[in-house]
Parts: sequence; structure tokens; C-alpha cells
Amino acid sequence: MDVSLLHDIAPFSTEQRAMRILLVDDNESMVELSATFLERELDDVETETYTDPVSALDELTDGAYDCVVSDYDMPVMDGLELLTAARERGIEIPFALFTGKGSEEIASRAISAGVDEYLQKGGPEEYPVLANKVSNLVEKHRAETHMRRGFLAIESAEEGIGIIDGDGVYQYLNEAYAALYNRNRAELIGEHWDVLYPDDEARRFHEEILPQLEAEGSWRGISTGVTKTGELVPERLVLTRMDDGGHVCIVQELTEVDALRAEVELKDRVLDAVGVAIVVIDPSKPDNPVVYCNEAFEALTGYDAAAVEGRNYRSLYGPETDPETVADIRAAVDAGEPISTDIRSYGAGGEPFWAHLDIRPIRDDDGALECFVGFYRAADRDGDADSA
Repeated sequence: MDVSLLHDIAPFSTEQRAMRILLVDDNESMVELSATFLERELDDVETETYTDPVSALDELTDGAYDCVVSDYDMPVMDGLELLTAARERGIEIPFALFTGKGSEEIASRAISAGVDEYLQKGGPEEYPVLANKVSNLVEKHRAETHMRRGFLAIESAEEGIGIIDGDGVYQYLNEAYAALYNRNRAELIGEHWDVLYPDDEARRFHEEILPQLEAEGSWRGISTGVTKTGELVPERLVLTRMDDGGHVCIVQELTEVDALRAEVELKDRVLDAVGVAIVVIDPSKPDNPVVYCNEAFEALTGYDAAAVEGRNYRSLYGPETDPETVADIRAAVDAGEPISTDIRSYGAGGEPFWAHLDIRPIRDDDGALECFVGFYRAADRDGDADSA
């Protein structure tokens, strides 16, 4: 996987605290000199010096320091033995061997032991080199640490998270993503995303969703995937476009309530497409307020949902609305009965329009009234519904 893709997933933070360096050298003047030069060469650095490697090892707890700079030739425990002991304790911070006793043999042993940097002591000109190498080691280690933490978070997330390249091929996905479709990761890495969607849904992606993703940089909504055995998976999907043309996918299976809402949204899209304006009225609240309207209603009346919801449905009536028709509608609503009529209404700008109105009561399984649904369709001045 191209690790550069992860920069578009989340901005893993970098450490802002001071860089803490542990210096170990049995020569007290030399270790103090090293600390002085590092503090001079590096910004925002703290140093701790030890002449006894055993005591230094006792101080090496996880997270206490960002890097160790150690001499090689020391009594009781040399630099490589210090490194081995630290690694056995699970201390994985960078380790630089800064020694005055250099040889090909020591260099070879240092590399085999896993030393991150090997430098020989010299004059003052060596300290800028040491400082640069220490700074690079710490920066690299911090970045890798945050990356690992980020991956652990992604891997353990309940949401499915996947990365798709510019050709639509899965480059990465976590276990939750694959499990949603009753698959494992090995089956999906290298496959095109359309293997997880029925043909009609794949067409919707190509014709509607992906163009919006390209234009706006993101898309979120309801979609329907398919498992390996052909079972449909109602899902909530969030797509975010990356600079390289690919995108990040976050997916969750819908709950039963979410699935019902998705079904309502689908029906709304169908009714919007045929130009039927819909309002839902709640009879359990004072003055029977509108609690929902669809896009077709907004287009017909000029009102947006925020301006209508919470108001009585009679807010569309005006001075030339027939009072007898209004009385008939109110009587039907009060009685919990359906009504169908033509009515002169008024839009958000005060302009009158004729509409054919159907109001239907919606009841639960026990017959209790839950709400009214009003269907508006534009009509001509003679009251005939427009053919659309």
C-alpha cells in the first residue's frame, strides 16, 4: 500500500513537546560537552546525562525519552549491550552510537544489533552532524508512532474504512469493511469497488454519486451493497476524494430505523421526480403543525423546509382562498378523514397558485391516528391538475 495515501485520511498530529535526549558516556566531561552542543544546535530540546549505563537503563521507561545517544566502550555494560537490554525491555526509541573507538568490526556489530545511527567522535565539527541525525531520527520515529496509532484506530474501528485508487480498485480496507459484505480482505484488495454493488446501484454510482464526489470533493448518503451470497446490505456511506483521484470510504450497515428512513428518502426522490409536493402534519401537537415537507413542496411554494416546519398548514392560505374549502379541510382533519379538493394557495413571495390537494390520514396497526400526509399538485386556474 502507498503510505502517502494516508495523509488524506486524517492529519495524524505530530508531537509538540520538547525533544528529550538521553546521553550516556562514562567520560563525564565528554557527555556534558555532547549535551551542551545538542542543546545549542537543536531548538526545544532537553538532555539528561549519565556516566553509568546501568543507571541510564533504569531511567529508560517507555515514553520518557525520544532518543538515546551512547558511547560504545564503557565499563560493566558497553553501548551495544545497553541497546540490547533496552530492546528487551520493549524500549523502541532511536538509538545512536557515538563512539571514539571506531572500527569496522564495531560498525558491523552495531548494524547487526539494530543501531539507528553510528558516528565516530571527533572535533566540534562532528556535533552539528550528530544533532542533525538525532533530529531526523526523532522526527521519523514520531511520525511512524503516530502512523501506527492511526492504523490501530482504523483497524479497530466499528465502521468499515477503505481506500480506493483512481481506477476504483481497493488498495486498503479494514476487517469491518470486508465483514459488512461477508468477505475477507484478501478477496477485496485489488478488486474494483463495483463487485460489492448490484448492477443498478453501480449505475447510480457512475451516473449520480461519483460525479458529485468529483465536483464537491465528498458525498454522503444511503446506498445498497451486496454480500458474497447475494444478500442486499443497506448502508450509510461517506466518500471523500483524495488528491490522486482515489477516495476514502467509510461505511456502516443501517439499523432498522435507518433502513426505514432510507426507504422514505427513496420514495421522496421518486415523488420529487414526478413533481408531487408532500407535507406531513402532526395532529398530536397543538395547531396541527407541519413536521416535514419534500423538495417538490419547496419548489411549488417557494418555502424552504425551515420556514414551513412547525407552522400550521393553513399558512399557505390567503385573502382569496375560499373559506368554505378551508372549513371543509379543517372539518376533515378534525374528524381524521381524508379529503380531496382544489384550493387557491399562496407561495413564499405572496403569489397565488392553484393546487389540487389530497390529505390522507395515516394510522398505526391498531387504527390510532399517527399523522396526516398532504399531497399538492399544481393545477391551472380552472382547477385542472397540470399534466407533468
